[in-house]
Amino acid sequence: MRRLCLEHDDLGFLEQAAGLLGYCSRMVQLESGANPSRMEVVDVGSVSLVRLRFSRRTFVEGSKPAGRIFCNLTLQPVREPPRAHGVDLSPDTLVGLDAGREIYFQAPGGHRFAALLIDAPLFWQTATAMCRIDLDPDQLKRNSFRIAPANCFGLRQLLHAAFAVPRWPAAVQAQTGPSLRQRLERDLVPLLIDSIARNHSHHGLTSNRSERLLIAQAAGRVMAERLTDPLHLCDLYQAIPTSRRTLVYAFNELFGLPPMRFLRLQRLHAARRELSRSQPDQTSIAATAHRFGFSSGSHFSRVYRQHFGESPLETLHGSQKRVGWSAS
Repeated sequence: MRRLCLEHDDLGFLEQAAGLLGYCSRMVQLESGANPSRMEVVDVGSVSLVRLRFSRRTFVEGSKPAGRIFCNLTLQPVREPPRAHGVDLSPDTLVGLDAGREIYFQAPGGHRFAALLIDAPLFWQTATAMCRIDLDPDQLKRNSFRIAPANCFGLRQLLHAAFAVPRWPAAVQAQTGPSLRQRLERDLVPLLIDSIARNHSHHGLTSNRSERLLIAQAAGRVMAERLTDPLHLCDLYQAIPTSRRTLVYAFNELFGLPPMRFLRLQRLHAARRELSRSQPDQTSIAATAHRFGFSSGSHFSRVYRQHFGESPLETLHGSQKRVGWSAS
């Protein structure tokens, strides 16, 4: 994995950094004044992410890297909309998916956006696993797609998390949770594909409510068996198997929650059961959090308190009373 962060008022430095990812781009500052700009890169091989912010209105043009699926997404909207090929873009638009069209993008000052580059084989293999038989290069020639608010929020959250500096050493992360590459390949890429509108009316849902109930129950059993293992949306597709839309619809119908949020709740409850049965002097809350898929101990404590009304530490210390009561 490679990480890079550049801050400079000379756009030439950013052009050279973009060249490391296969861009052949030119950046032109369109407004007068100092233009301190920032570029951040996260590259895991199969997926590369670039986060950019210019202080002044800046025009970017150039070719897209060969063999990769490319698109842009606004991360932090500003009053003036960005423009692609002379057209104003709304904040909830994926743009740049047409491989045959060069980059022709105008970013207003203060506008923060991310470019996503995905190896084409990974993109199309994931689309096949998601039963997106409607998706093909001709559909991507539309170049831009308005996406649903939930998908837009999810993509932004995943992108912000990818650029966050890891709090734990790589060796610890490898033992306690999914790698960044796994999260990008198994969460970000499927969500991106799901955000691309279908070119026909078929929505991929089974019309049989009993079948959807069985699908949700089967997926719930897979989750229960893998509470301490990395588990992503793609894993659930392959284990059932079904389409993503059917799975999401079934979970919303049965639990009122999307699948991955239901999985997080299951893991929270499993962590609570473990803490309530453990000895305080022999148990690490951070280790328990990592065991059940939470890479950040502070994030675990926050969502734990929000859900249960008490901290993990309070649960752990309360375990002494419960053990003493059951022994007596």
